[in-house]
Amino acid sequence: MSAPLLWIIFPLVVSAVLWFLKERRQLVILLSAGLCLFLAFLAWRVPIDSLITMGPISFNISSTLSFLGRSFILASNNSAFLILIYLIGAFWLIGASVADVPNTFAPLGLALISLLVAALAVQPFLYAALLIEVAVLLSIPMLVPLGETAGQGVIRYLIFQTLALPFILLAGWAAAGVEANPTDQRLLIQAVVLLGLGFTFWLAVFPFYAWVPLLAGEAHPYVAGFVLSLLPTVVLLLMLDFLNAFAWLRAYPLLPEVLQLVGSLMVITGGIWSAFQWDLSRLFGYAVIIESGFSLLALSLGNQAGLQVFAASFLPRMLALGLWALSLSIIGKQGSANFNSLEGLLHRQPFTAVGFLLAYFSLGGLPLLAGFPMREILLEGVAQKNLMVAFWTLLGSIGFLASGFRILAVLAKSSEKTWQIQEKWMQIVLLTGGGLALFLVGIYPRIFLSGVLNLLRAFQRLV
Repeated sequence: MSAPLLWIIFPLVVSAVLWFLKERRQLVILLSAGLCLFLAFLAWRVPIDSLITMGPISFNISSTLSFLGRSFILASNNSAFLILIYLIGAFWLIGASVADVPNTFAPLGLALISLLVAALAVQPFLYAALLIEVAVLLSIPMLVPLGETAGQGVIRYLIFQTLALPFILLAGWAAAGVEANPTDQRLLIQAVVLLGLGFTFWLAVFPFYAWVPLLAGEAHPYVAGFVLSLLPTVVLLLMLDFLNAFAWLRAYPLLPEVLQLVGSLMVITGGIWSAFQWDLSRLFGYAVIIESGFSLLALSLGNQAGLQVFAASFLPRMLALGLWALSLSIIGKQGSANFNSLEGLLHRQPFTAVGFLLAYFSLGGLPLLAGFPMREILLEGVAQKNLMVAFWTLLGSIGFLASGFRILAVLAKSSEKTWQIQEKWMQIVLLTGGGLALFLVGIYPRIFLSGVLNLLRAFQRLV
């Protein structure tokens, strides 16, 4: 048995089987979440490329699987990634049980996770672009249920993600030339520009991010949240893989400045537009943009602290985005997510309102919440490199937080003197659990975030 067979092919086959059972939505969601938890547990407890003895039975899980002349490699240093990605999958699938998602969400979501794991495992890793494109195409039926018309956000999402494909493949051709002739500056610049354009479209980097809030506002909030949180996470790890593989890319003198400029622009513009936004779903899109910007800022530091902030930020981000998406899906059942229809929500649906506010302020970096420790370390590191960039980045964060306080005022405003609890008990359990998790990670970051740093074991040349 091989690790790619267990963590890629097996869940892909199960997702195909569950597709035919999709009408039994709750059962399919339960089975998908259970499988993700099981695979995360196996990644934690089962060593790869080591002899495993169970009584009289001994066997070995190899790290490599060959398919159509390509290799899929999941070594022991990839265990932390497997744990993270399948725990993320389980987290979102458990929440889907109360989020009123379409029947196709669980089987397609499981297949999407498998393809994204394959994208990080494939060698040569430039073929990851093809697998990510397949994952993007697979996400379209999730975002646009059968019988509905795709909106502008979904169409632009498909266009921009597809535009990344030729640039990444051409960058692979140019990179091979650079490896053969490192002194060719013209070819080096071509490779860097092509690679930069590919990741620009993948990550919706400024100024190509207008589709993100559009998509968040059009699609089911929970489905959009799943796609917009999982895909950038894998693309960011893939970017780290590229930096780890190519010495000429790591040594490119303008790379830290470009990452710093682009990341700060995403945070600044995302924060400013957030301050004038009146729709919670579109605000979710701006939150995703800001988080991607902070990740690029962490990589721009070019040191161990930056890499640790980059890796440790994944857990707080996923908790906050998941809680936000779940709150939005509950709000969406009652009507619009526009500010005008949210007045007094704190009195009608207190758990939903508080869950949303905790998620929002955690992403904004408010003290005592999960996003604050990494945000503080990152801004300190950026200030040491460039104080002006740190100032403008902080200004973008303040713009995002200002919108949060405006939302708080709307949610709390009510002429009613009585309180109601309209949420179902399972929704209350998940919302309360998510809110407590944000507090615990914010108060005890070392306990909860130290394990995530094992992600960096797969990028030894960077560490």
